[in-house]
Amino acid sequence: MKKLLFFASDYNIGLSELLLDELEAIHKANIPYIAVAGSNEQVQGLWQRAFNNNLNITRIDGLDEHHNSKSLKNTLKRLIIENEVSCIHVQNNWQLFLSNYARISCPRDKGRKISIVYTLHGFRNNHPLKSKIAKLIIGTALLIGADKIQCMTQKLKKEFALLSYKIKVLPLGISDACFIDTPNPDISNGLQIIYPALFREGKNQDLIIKAFSKFLKNDKSERSRLILPGDGDLLDHCKKLAKETGIENHVCFPGRITRDEVFQYISKSNVAIIASSSETFGQCIVEPFVMGRCVVSTPVGIAPEIIGKNNGYIFNNEADLIEILNKMNQNKQSIITMGENNRTQGLAFKWNAIIETYRKKLYSC
Repeated sequence: MKKLLFFASDYNIGLSELLLDELEAIHKANIPYIAVAGSNEQVQGLWQRAFNNNLNITRIDGLDEHHNSKSLKNTLKRLIIENEVSCIHVQNNWQLFLSNYARISCPRDKGRKISIVYTLHGFRNNHPLKSKIAKLIIGTALLIGADKIQCMTQKLKKEFALLSYKIKVLPLGISDACFIDTPNPDISNGLQIIYPALFREGKNQDLIIKAFSKFLKNDKSERSRLILPGDGDLLDHCKKLAKETGIENHVCFPGRITRDEVFQYISKSNVAIIASSSETFGQCIVEPFVMGRCVVSTPVGIAPEIIGKNNGYIFNNEADLIEILNKMNQNKQSIITMGENNRTQGLAFKWNAIIETYRKKLYSC
């Protein structure tokens, strides 16, 4: 039976929370595997969690750093040969390079049997010029070094149309913590809005603050609230903007919080707004979606593929958002109905369902 070598870390992060979720799903699905990750961890406790769950994962110092490629190649080569690996799943260009380097250095009868799967997590698509350069570099690397490519949305697949013969569309799964039986959202206190994101260019928290301030002028209950978790370079700017528009008492800035704390805030909210200029996939879109919340989003990532007239709204600018806020406030029952629809449709994002498709589309290489 084919054995998978799975990279569970990413550049400057180490062991990733998202990739650990995926690795646990692979483990539960009884797919033969060995995993590797850098010695760091995205949040404290991930390595302990991996050990507690008896995951077959090897810690490699310096794996996520762009130097010492020969030593790393030799380590991977040894793991490939000892474990008779036939499929390698990588998460970035550095891992793609190392895996090809190791693959071609294996004995001929071993190396020719190894296929490489690449998950396209993102590229620089905020800036038109950077986007074109990134697509050219990534596209060339994938043309040469990858046998199959995982794209998380149809939109992303179109961005790399010339490689469509290698691409399989498969979204990411969402943490099991999102599928707990949370009650339907409370609408008695008006709109309780959440948008967890880094405060940086392209996330556009300022657009939401401006729209929300104008909406509040017509919100006679004065109970609606906006929650903006996260930190970053633009946090102080957004705090100042909330004060200048006179709504600082209606906006909460919790700062940087854990993923579990984000889920707690989502469960206390009834609407999620995503104002990003770009998303490759958009976990910030799907997490409230599967938790049964109404989702309002710009047409980024997977949003256009899962949001329709029965479960949320797509907006393009501030005026659109103000109109949507007023519409939801006038018909608050629709928020509950849309959330219930999302909770049902969101079951498709459970990791056990995703991994079964993964087994057929990607691991079968």
